[in-house]
Amino acid sequence: MKTSLFRAALAVCLLGSVSVSTDAVSTAAIAADKPAAPAAPVVSKPVGLILDAARKLMNANDYVTAKATALQAQAVPNRTPMDDYEINNYLGNINLKLNDHPSAYTSYEAMAESGVIPDSDKSIILGGATLLANETKHFDKAIKYGTQFLALNGPTDDRVLTAMSVAYYFLNDFANAESFGLKSIAATPAGKLPNQGAYDVVLSCQVKAKREAAALITLEQMVGYYNDPGDWDQLIGSAFGTAGMKPVEALFLYRLRLATKANTSGSDYGFMASMATTLGYPTEALAALEVGLAAGKLSKTGKTAVQLADVRARAAKDRATVASFDSMATKSPNGELDVKLAETYYGYARYADSEVAARRALGKGGAKTDANEANMVLGQSLAMEGKSADALAAFNNVKGGNVAMMRAAHLWSLFAGRKTPSTAAATP
Repeated sequence: MKTSLFRAALAVCLLGSVSVSTDAVSTAAIAADKPAAPAAPVVSKPVGLILDAARKLMNANDYVTAKATALQAQAVPNRTPMDDYEINNYLGNINLKLNDHPSAYTSYEAMAESGVIPDSDKSIILGGATLLANETKHFDKAIKYGTQFLALNGPTDDRVLTAMSVAYYFLNDFANAESFGLKSIAATPAGKLPNQGAYDVVLSCQVKAKREAAALITLEQMVGYYNDPGDWDQLIGSAFGTAGMKPVEALFLYRLRLATKANTSGSDYGFMASMATTLGYPTEALAALEVGLAAGKLSKTGKTAVQLADVRARAAKDRATVASFDSMATKSPNGELDVKLAETYYGYARYADSEVAARRALGKGGAKTDANEANMVLGQSLAMEGKSADALAAFNNVKGGNVAMMRAAHLWSLFAGRKTPSTAAATP
């Protein structure tokens, strides 16, 4: 039941799109698995007998028959408010098991509005009503029940806070939407990734307000947590607008596109291939075109066919001479050729060999050895080998470069340092 708000391009190139969804949290998770057997003093005897039969069917996982049975209780005359509460309690949980969330919401709304919720049930019922109201687009009710839930529990449940954030967003109250999204992120339990729906709302609010610097920071946090290809596309795309970018720095960003599986257009694959060819890495150029072809973004016709033929011929020559080039670079007294060799091996996806050559370049040094480029290709190779800590150390050694170089190093650091649920307790 996912409902995207939009994926519209902004007029500025910094951020291309954001998405907010009403199913940002799990609704079923907050509800009780199965109601307990109705106690005699709580419900009238006729209703209690029917619900007890429904409970036994639920225990047998026959939810279809359990629902039909529980509905029979609604026909019992002279029902008390507590009778109706317990009937809705059963129907709400049964409908969740049947994945009928609109019907579940009807029952949870009735319980939340009943005025007879037992104190022991209030958090479960109000929390479930909040999540279901949000999912079924009853945003005013999501805020109402969420506010009541928070009054009981404080801002401690990231699911409820996210649901309220989404609800405020769709009611065009962007200040509260962002505020509750940030509260949800802050309430993330240790060892768990923050709710992605909360981040989507925060980013969207910042984009709407044209707070580009804040939105960029949020997007960087998001790729660190979720590694989403669409988010990487926006983030890397924004970096291509950096003034004074040199070809090798552009190549670093194109490599990051492939490493992150960022959404990439056919023209981007073609540009990467052209850039790699110009810099003398035809095998890497060929690899970029092959990825574009495999993704269905390029076809073996027209300009692409001509480009393919050219890079294939160049790559064949490169493969025939790479061993002799390795020998030459190894014997060289400075690291200039080793940097070039490391870049070449990276294009072959020979990341261990690239690491060796880059480290050798840094060890030799020399006036013509670009230490920043050596550290960049070293970090990229280490990241692709899965050696995250070493990769981060290499990127941290990129110092004093131009803005484009430093931006590329920063984005690659985000990739190398991206989090998993086991590291989610780190500062967002």
